[in-house]
Amino acid sequence: MRKLTPQYVALALLLLWALVAEVSFASHILYAMAVTGKSTALPFLLHPYTNRISNMLPGYEHGPLQKGDEVLQVNGRPIEGREQIDRFVTELHAGDSVRITVRRPGKAGMIEKSFSVRLQNVESRTLGWLAVLTLTLLPFSCLAVGFFIAFVRPNDTLAWITMAMLASFGQIAGGAIRSWSIRPGWRETYLTYHSLLSNLWPLWLLLFAVYFPIPFRFIERRRWIVWAFATPFVLLASIALYADLQEGNHVRGLVRIANLLNGLDTPLVALFGLSVIAFIVMLLVKQRMLDKPDAKRRLTVLVAGCSIAIFPITVYVFTDLTMIQRVPPWVNAGLLVLLLFFPATMAYVIVVQRAMDVRMVVRTGVRYALASTGLRTLQAVLFLVVIFFTLRFALDAQHHWETLVVGMIGALVLLLLRGIGNRVGLWTDRHFFRAAYNAEIILTELANSVASFRDTKALMDTVSHRIADSLHSEPIVFLLERNGNYQPAYCLGMPAPEPDVEFAKHSATCRFLTRMSAPARVYFDDPQSWVHGVSEREHSALLGLQTQVLLPVTQKSRLLGILSLGPKKSEAPYSREDLQLLSAVASQAGLALENVRLTEDVRQEVAQRERLNRELEIARDVQQRLFPQELPEVKGLDFAGYCRPAFGVGGDYYDFIRLDGGCLGIAIGDVSGKGIAAALMMASLQASLRGQTIKPCATLSEMISHINRLVFDASASNRYATFFYAQYDPMTRLLRYCNAGHNPPILCRRSNGSDSFQQLDEGGTVIGLFPDISFHEATVQVERGDILIGYTDGVSEAMNGNEEEFGEERLAEVIHRCESRSAADMITCMLSRVDAFTAGAPQHDDMTLIVVRVQ
Repeated sequence: MRKLTPQYVALALLLLWALVAEVSFASHILYAMAVTGKSTALPFLLHPYTNRISNMLPGYEHGPLQKGDEVLQVNGRPIEGREQIDRFVTELHAGDSVRITVRRPGKAGMIEKSFSVRLQNVESRTLGWLAVLTLTLLPFSCLAVGFFIAFVRPNDTLAWITMAMLASFGQIAGGAIRSWSIRPGWRETYLTYHSLLSNLWPLWLLLFAVYFPIPFRFIERRRWIVWAFATPFVLLASIALYADLQEGNHVRGLVRIANLLNGLDTPLVALFGLSVIAFIVMLLVKQRMLDKPDAKRRLTVLVAGCSIAIFPITVYVFTDLTMIQRVPPWVNAGLLVLLLFFPATMAYVIVVQRAMDVRMVVRTGVRYALASTGLRTLQAVLFLVVIFFTLRFALDAQHHWETLVVGMIGALVLLLLRGIGNRVGLWTDRHFFRAAYNAEIILTELANSVASFRDTKALMDTVSHRIADSLHSEPIVFLLERNGNYQPAYCLGMPAPEPDVEFAKHSATCRFLTRMSAPARVYFDDPQSWVHGVSEREHSALLGLQTQVLLPVTQKSRLLGILSLGPKKSEAPYSREDLQLLSAVASQAGLALENVRLTEDVRQEVAQRERLNRELEIARDVQQRLFPQELPEVKGLDFAGYCRPAFGVGGDYYDFIRLDGGCLGIAIGDVSGKGIAAALMMASLQASLRGQTIKPCATLSEMISHINRLVFDASASNRYATFFYAQYDPMTRLLRYCNAGHNPPILCRRSNGSDSFQQLDEGGTVIGLFPDISFHEATVQVERGDILIGYTDGVSEAMNGNEEEFGEERLAEVIHRCESRSAADMITCMLSRVDAFTAGAPQHDDMTLIVVRVQ
């Protein structure tokens, strides 16, 4: 919402004054014409500010009254001013006899004479046209255009000058008709408004030529010239205002002013003509001075339109009014219609930001008037004819069913006419507006198909070429985000290499486009355009791109790119329909860019996943090689091990190591965590164990302490491992072990036809969590037929779909069912039982089993 400023308050007061003046006068005149129906007038016209007859109306030239007579009385009532004259006109009728007393020079001096004059019927068609066009359409259209410009640009001096010039034009064009019979108060309001504006029009005309579109340089340096130039006009307008206010009832007191103004009549007419000529000349001079094509086209349209509009004013000023009244009414009507070119030209040149060439304006206007307006008029006439005959036949029908049938037939005919009208309208668009129709078709097809693109370069190439083919605009530059800035990614119609321009992500241009989310016109000639609020670097970039329209390519309020469109080859501005179609194209292009980005993200994610899978496969192969590739042969033992990681690689570990003296080292462990990190720590644990077995320690507790220290030093503070290590001597069948926080392995013994289970849980806490910690070892004597089963928590804690754990009880049962098999088959049997329990539920943890059977 615009802030209320003194400029807006002043404009509102001026608009109120203008509307009161125009409405009061127009309503009074139109009421007099429409209601009273008068078609007569007094037989003479008076000089301004006097009661002297200046001209006789047609039909009274050979009557008793003469030019120069001073009117004293009408029907015995004295004439003190124009108000009495206007009131007589409203009271008289054609055929009435009017007694007029005048004073004229005689042989013995001034003499008074009275004459009876029969009033004639006056052709009112000219007055009707004059009232409708000059008192309603023209003044109000001038006010509408002028105040719209001023309200849009309240701080612009040129906008105020334009408003005053347009308002003045509406008054000078209707200056032939004035009325003093308006009610007091309203009359003074109107007369002040009319007098000031009509007498100051040449001043506003010249000031407009001086300041539009940019002021002359010598005026900017010498402002006193404007004040010196305006002073005589203001002085004469003040005198004329006083005279106009007194002319209604005190005309006899205006003798000196009348003599002064009538003596200046010829110089004032000459000044009017010189002002018009100076106006045209100054605009032509600026047209040659300015370099910008749009400004040149604007001035060309302005000169052409204003010349057409000012011509009738010049005719009325330099021609006697009685001669105008002898002209056929249709000629006067045609001249008055030409007056409408003035506000229309001003509206186009000032309100429309980018002007077309004059020939294009005329060609487009004529085509539209003939093709579009004519078609709609014909369609409306046919509709009225059908409705008329439908109602006529329906009223003449004698039965209700006949009325119903007639109504249905009429409705069908109307629908048929509507369909035919739409088809004819489409044909009209194709033949009269072929370029616009083709552009609409091309851009519509582009908007519908652009979302299917999956390649950024192909998208930019297609969009740019189709826009260029449809709108014939170049250059076209597609800017995409790179490293936080929007830089050219594709150019059409610009010499290589790509222009060295960029827009920062948080620049004024990008913020404006993001906020608008719509095509933005770029007007370098308009001082109030948004483009003048950007930085100098952005302004230079837009100039370098020759930008006339910026299209934001967005998706969900996120600016993905910018499409810069240069001028059309026809120099025509981008129409509202063009921008609507381009907005649809940009919207679909944003969707396509987002799809391309998502597709590229998916492609990269797939490639990344494939790369990770390859790396994971390599890591799995490496880890698998850390497990025993060939089991050592130990007399009296059948043993095997298996590890099934949950995610390709894991932290479970088992090992069988040949030791000196034919002994066997048995190891199983579980590193905290999962995946690569756990696998790396598992490798560290394997290396530490293998290193310690090369040079055996005196006791297992000492050996586990060394391994703990090595793992602690090589891992993060939150990493640890559970670990079980045992050494088996085949000669003595003695098993020494140390359990560092691992799930206790089970020693299954069979005696007297039943199984007993012993858990090997002696040792200490986990390794790798504390640097210095003591462990102790235990010894177990094993016998032939005993089975040692080691496992990780992935086996005992495996869960089914009901979130039930496999548990140690089920594990003992599975051991009992599978114990008759070999070590390797026993592992296969146990894992199959675990898988049957989980029933396809996902495996969340690594599963490792070792089986050592004493034979």
